[in-house]
Amino acid sequence: MLGGIVQTIRSCVGDADLMLIGAAARDLLLQHLHGIDTRRKTNDVDLAFAVADWPAYETMKAALVASGEFEPSKRIHHRLLCKIGLPIDIVPFGGIESPNAEIAWPPDGNDIMSVIGYVEARSAADDILLPGDEPLAVPTLPMFALLKLFAWEDRYRIQPGKDATDLLFVLDNAFRTMGLELLYETAPELLEADDFDVDLAGAWMLGADVRTTIDRFSRRCQAILAKVSTTLEREVDPDGSLTLIGQIHANDPERARLKLIAFGNGVHQVAMLTRKGFGKA
Repeated sequence: MLGGIVQTIRSCVGDADLMLIGAAARDLLLQHLHGIDTRRKTNDVDLAFAVADWPAYETMKAALVASGEFEPSKRIHHRLLCKIGLPIDIVPFGGIESPNAEIAWPPDGNDIMSVIGYVEARSAADDILLPGDEPLAVPTLPMFALLKLFAWEDRYRIQPGKDATDLLFVLDNAFRTMGLELLYETAPELLEADDFDVDLAGAWMLGADVRTTIDRFSRRCQAILAKVSTTLEREVDPDGSLTLIGQIHANDPERARLKLIAFGNGVHQVAMLTRKGFGKA
């Protein structure tokens, strides 16, 4: 189904620069590539489109609607419905962004959406071949985790739990996807640490891979690091609200909190469970 949707979109708008995001990306990364059952199935498709400006985005959207294969949502700017009724969200990023990685939806620009991390995720994305030999860019699992953290921060009040659940599920399965060999290659010192824990090491490696990616591809590295810190400092403070953990109803909230700490410390390249403030050794 996904391959057919992407093929139809490209037949309408040409060689569009697409990246799969959201739960469908989670399923491809975890279930299809690593055999990990994601349990919660998705009923929509989220695609990020790299575009130069708003006219380019509106032209692309109009072409999709004119094809008769899609119809626009009456309520949501970036949503289309394909013939079978499946919602397709098309989120623009790239040249359309403001300097602080936000997009302001026309016509009045009052509806603001953050797309920080999208450019970096696209730069490091892997092409996955869908059924029908249709290629599609998909973020690496570490960058998917970063995008989920930022998505949660931006919309946890209006969509509680969804992004938090995806993020913690990725952290729960991080070591299975990253692997012992990578740990030996990138951070063998973790194996000798007194606080070594295989699950926390996986979360740390995810974060460390995020840092490698943004150091290589981002012109907004410091802004991304600051956003990670601002979000996680609040969410791992045992005396704080622990909103993120509370929204997923974790069986072991303390383990979830430690995985968030490990992920944040990996991003900032400090010891696995140092907690003097993210980014401080």
